[in-house]
Amino acid sequence: MIVNHTEHGWDIIFQRAHALLAAQIALQWKIKHRLEPWTDLVAAIADHDDGQRDWEGDNHLTEAGAPMDFSYQEPDLLQAKRVVDNARYRSRWIAYLTSKHTSTLYEGWRNEKKEIARFLDEQEKYQQKLVKDLQTNSREAESRYRFMFFCDALSLILCKDEVAAGGRKLEIAELPDKGKAVIFFLNKNQLSIQPWPFEQAQFSLDVEVYHIDQLAFEGDTKLYEAFDQAEIKVKQWHFGQQD
Repeated sequence: MIVNHTEHGWDIIFQRAHALLAAQIALQWKIKHRLEPWTDLVAAIADHDDGQRDWEGDNHLTEAGAPMDFSYQEPDLLQAKRVVDNARYRSRWIAYLTSKHTSTLYEGWRNEKKEIARFLDEQEKYQQKLVKDLQTNSREAESRYRFMFFCDALSLILCKDEVAAGGRKLEIAELPDKGKAVIFFLNKNQLSIQPWPFEQAQFSLDVEVYHIDQLAFEGDTKLYEAFDQAEIKVKQWHFGQQD
């Protein structure tokens, strides 16, 4: 879950919705700059959070009983393995991108647990095999992963409301060609990105947000029940190319 504190409770965006937003970003990309295999890239972006154990166990609340943002949770190896295993049955490119993304997210935990280090080593070998099987090279494979990571990073910035007001620029991530991109408010109602990587000069993105008024819960089950009664809003962002 991506959890944002509001004046009257919590706004929660589920990981799968965040991934769908990342896919919306990908679909806006300049046609002449789209990398092949395009369908596989978009599919990997849209599905990279599938396999999560959303409602299994008691691990979605802080000690104070508040909904826990995903960034505070420890790595879930079972979920990571499930995501990678599912991807291999779709295509080798999707398998590579999913494995690479999982490795990137978990690398910071390598020295924390031996099982994580072992998993990361296995994924590195798996990625090397896939690159060879696909008859490509690491440079081309990594450029496609940078595209995936960019879309994911931009989606997360939007979901967490991290763009500052006043036109201040926030770096997103590397573009596929290793160039840097920043996001900022073009005006009160519109965001922009430099350099502009999209086909259309203006477009909108959206994601579904669950609003919960209750601040704390006695257990995960109570939180899950609250989702059934939650108000669901559609949050939108409008983008425009700077003249």
